[in-house]
Amino acid sequence: MARDNKKIKLLFITQRMNDQDDDLAFVIQWIDEFIKNGVDVQVICLWKGSFDNHFPVYSLGKENNRPKWRWILNFYKLIFSLKYTHVFVHMNPEWSALGGWYWKITGRKFYLWYTHYTMTWYLRLTGWLASNMFCATPQSLPQYSAPKKVVTGHGIDLRFWAEASGEKVYSAKNILTVHRICRSKRLEIAIKALLDLPEYDLTIYGRDVEKDYADEMRVLVKELDLEQRVKFMGPLPAPELKKIYPQYRLMVNMASETIDKTMLEAMLFGIFPVTTKGNSQAIGLPLYPENDEPATIAKFIQDASWSQIGAQELRKIVEERHSLPSLIKKIISYF
Repeated sequence: MARDNKKIKLLFITQRMNDQDDDLAFVIQWIDEFIKNGVDVQVICLWKGSFDNHFPVYSLGKENNRPKWRWILNFYKLIFSLKYTHVFVHMNPEWSALGGWYWKITGRKFYLWYTHYTMTWYLRLTGWLASNMFCATPQSLPQYSAPKKVVTGHGIDLRFWAEASGEKVYSAKNILTVHRICRSKRLEIAIKALLDLPEYDLTIYGRDVEKDYADEMRVLVKELDLEQRVKFMGPLPAPELKKIYPQYRLMVNMASETIDKTMLEAMLFGIFPVTTKGNSQAIGLPLYPENDEPATIAKFIQDASWSQIGAQELRKIVEERHSLPSLIKKIISYF
């Protein structure tokens, strides 16, 4: 039964509201879970796409090519006029820096969700003003500590991904990667590891967020003569990933000091994520490579000790440590 949280009127601020988004479609699931727990939610987003409007969403207008000054003007109009008691900013400390002073003087508690580790002026300002800052793993927000910083684990909607449950059909020699194509993901490590994995192929799904880096990775594939073994597939809407995950048993994700939610989603389908030692420990994986060198990653894959960790155990890790209901209840407890 949902808690009696009707007194909480939450303003949720996020980047994109789009149920077909390849990166942020899950935000809708988060908001639905807040609502299931009795919280009244309104949303401000920068860009609005496909959405059925089953809760109120106010776009700042990027989808209509409005200039940035209009985004900021609309933002202030909305935070001054909407009725709410609490604010939750998702992954955009720029907005918490712009609005934090107002929420502070009007007595509204506000919170930031942020899974990165770099410091910026707007993150520093948010750190002074926010009631709490939530993150998925201890590696995130290393500049802060309790009680300001709260480590929660990720929030994966098990019901959404359970709709795709069924028999897996895959080749054990195919490796999957699903994340944005940018330098922080260190895709070159997975590509170079193939040099010591002659029987393996790598399939990459994700948007070219940093075009220069994406071009570098395609050049690297060509220079290493791996064009027949590495496929760049582009981005996929989140619902389409339900068809992709069952085709694989192994994923490589060498993003430094952060857990991409795609690793946890993949675990629900019995995919073992090969990632950094720190990420593995934060996820709860019992096995991991000892360092991030391509040769070490390749050896870990070839030794196949990871294959002893079956689908049931992988799913149990996500259910116990990274489920969406657990995450939202933990966040609400701080409200």
